[in-house]
Amino acid sequence: MTDQSPIRAAQKVSLAIAGSGVETARFTFLLLDGFSHLSLASAIEPMRLANQFLGRAAYSWRVVSLDGEPATCSNGFTLMVDAAFAPLGRGHTLIVIGGTDLRRSSSPRLSHLLRREATHGVKVGALCMGVYALARAGLLDGEECAVHWAEAEGFAEEFPVVRISRAAFALGRRPTAPGGGVAADLMMHLIAESHGANLAARIADQMVCNGVRSPSSRQKVSLQSRYGIRNPRLVKVLSCMEANLENPLSAQEIADIAAMSVRQTERLFARYLDTTPMNFYMQMRLDKAHQLLLQTELSVTEVALACGYKSTSHFTRNFRSAYGVTPKNMRVVAA
Repeated sequence: MTDQSPIRAAQKVSLAIAGSGVETARFTFLLLDGFSHLSLASAIEPMRLANQFLGRAAYSWRVVSLDGEPATCSNGFTLMVDAAFAPLGRGHTLIVIGGTDLRRSSSPRLSHLLRREATHGVKVGALCMGVYALARAGLLDGEECAVHWAEAEGFAEEFPVVRISRAAFALGRRPTAPGGGVAADLMMHLIAESHGANLAARIADQMVCNGVRSPSSRQKVSLQSRYGIRNPRLVKVLSCMEANLENPLSAQEIADIAAMSVRQTERLFARYLDTTPMNFYMQMRLDKAHQLLLQTELSVTEVALACGYKSTSHFTRNFRSAYGVTPKNMRVVAA
């Protein structure tokens, strides 16, 4: 299925707006197969609305692929592009949008291309899995990078010199966002820097967004919303559990955090989460193990240690009980 009309129509509107002599901010989106359609649309729409509200082409954009061939979205759509990628000029912004294949694949050609553009004064950023392309090109060394929360553990293992942020997005030399709707927040923040917060607020209202998230906003919804709880003691305990997956807390330590006895803490979990503290804690650790197995090349033993298991056999039994397969076979199934 080919999807080209929404972006083409937006580009025509942008080009049709009368210019006023003010320089246009130029964006090029490099699409790699498996990219998120939502991320691309979320990044472009704020620029379209900025042009509409300003009454001039303050922003221009185009979409390209490495070879000029249509790009396939993660949702199966095929998107026509404007051209094959060609060198950009100083002052341009290049945003790489990639799919999950980038997690395990590398392209020397792509890395060379990105390094060349950065060297020639192009601002290079990424959305979604595009951060892997930037990291492999060495463009994120020592830089802050917003990585999707589900990818953060594996990304940190592969690129230890990158400063990983769990925030909604990161600005600076290499603007990055974990994808989805937060790409719109990144773009609206950039628009606010150039044209004021009022314009960004108008765009958010037009897009029916509940305000514009800041770089310090967290990616994941709050514990209260995620688990449907409001009890402050339980929220505090769950936060501490999340922060101590590699070195698990004991039942008594969990009770101390809740300022309750062990028995009272068990009743608290039973009431709100229908399980025990230690069972819930174990599932949190196994969820982390599941992510590491799929996102990294760590051995099963290394994954077990990273999730608080001193015994690989104990880890394997718990993992198989939770997921129906052994950690080793989980990788085979995923492949």
